[in-house]
Amino acid sequence: MTLPSPALSRRRLFAGLGLAVTCFPLPTFAQPRSAADDGFRVLRAYQNTIALPGRGPTPIWRYDAMEPLRIKRGEELRVRLINDLPEPTAIHWHGVRLPNAMDGVPHLTQSPAAPGASFEYRFRAPDAGTFWFHPAGNASAQIGRGLRGSLIVEESTPVAVDRDVLLLLEDWPGAPGTPITVNGAADVELAVRSNERLRLRLINAAVARALVLRFERHAPRVVAIDGQPAEPFVARDGRVALAPGNRVDLFLDLALRAGERAAILLEDGSGERLIARLAYAGEPARAAPLGEPKPLPPNALPERLDLRGAAQHDAALDTFAPLTAPLHERAPLFSVRRGRVVVLAVVNRTEHSQSVHLHGHHVRLLDRLDDGWKPYWLDTLTIAARQTDRVAFLADNPGKWLIEAQALRDGETRTGAWFAVT
Repeated sequence: MTLPSPALSRRRLFAGLGLAVTCFPLPTFAQPRSAADDGFRVLRAYQNTIALPGRGPTPIWRYDAMEPLRIKRGEELRVRLINDLPEPTAIHWHGVRLPNAMDGVPHLTQSPAAPGASFEYRFRAPDAGTFWFHPAGNASAQIGRGLRGSLIVEESTPVAVDRDVLLLLEDWPGAPGTPITVNGAADVELAVRSNERLRLRLINAAVARALVLRFERHAPRVVAIDGQPAEPFVARDGRVALAPGNRVDLFLDLALRAGERAAILLEDGSGERLIARLAYAGEPARAAPLGEPKPLPPNALPERLDLRGAAQHDAALDTFAPLTAPLHERAPLFSVRRGRVVVLAVVNRTEHSQSVHLHGHHVRLLDRLDDGWKPYWLDTLTIAARQTDRVAFLADNPGKWLIEAQALRDGETRTGAWFAVT
């Protein structure tokens, strides 16, 4: 997510946020995910082929199905990863505040699954929201080969929408133009009806690309960011921006007539490209549009953080080590007692913007001019080149936690450091 300047209002900032979806056509290479007799869902990592725009059939690595994993808030997720790849791999559950042993960082929190071996993940999801999963640590380069999937944690009480739709946005480094696919395809068509309300879940699963989407003739309303509810607001000019790893949930009220179409466009430096379209057909869902939506139910994060007496630490991104190195052999960036508030200054002395992801915790972005904070939670943020931003969080999740950084430029090595909550 691009960080705001102090002069930007909250609504102008959020007008540039991003999107995701759940009822989508499965790609042709998808295979059904099976369940073991002991209640574990079997998730196989294997090699397959995808037809990439401008490149044609391309060998990739995939999990064995593209449909999202779904559980209820508080429900236990049991996943058995089977590694059919030629190298070790592990799964990081991006944005989920889970036990440290399940975080999937090779050698720091677990041993990765060797070729032909398996690893069992088992945890309860404390927060409802939109999350995703992928390799982390020294296996993070596998993301660009296709190892990406989505995890939807549903609210305990159903949300008042007609349908829940996921758009998983991926890029493919090494292909001409680094194409973007949506749910494994070059573009998708969503069949809709007048006066429906969709919940669109947007995930930017690109390796190192910020994405801006524009919704033609519609007013998307942001209701959650990085899996955490936000006060609903309308995205300015129909534009939503996502940094790598960011997720945004939108409510989209459909007000056109049967037979009409509207595009969802990807904006970049060369113009706009169609990545999805809304195709109206059939009878209206109801006689009149729905009224103003209610906010999503809150998750179990604190309403306020007491910054008095907070532990103050720095994270200088140019001192981070490549994740191909044995990170667990390095000293921690800092250690903090469980239950203490931390204020972390993230310092980017490099010449490129960096996407930074904090494992195991969500943070508040602090205002630059005082000790107030932005009215939303994040687990992934962007630090502009030669800039410093401060975040605050409650260190309530014990263990060894990775902070990983990725320069927003193709070919840059992902780096990281770790901190301990004791």
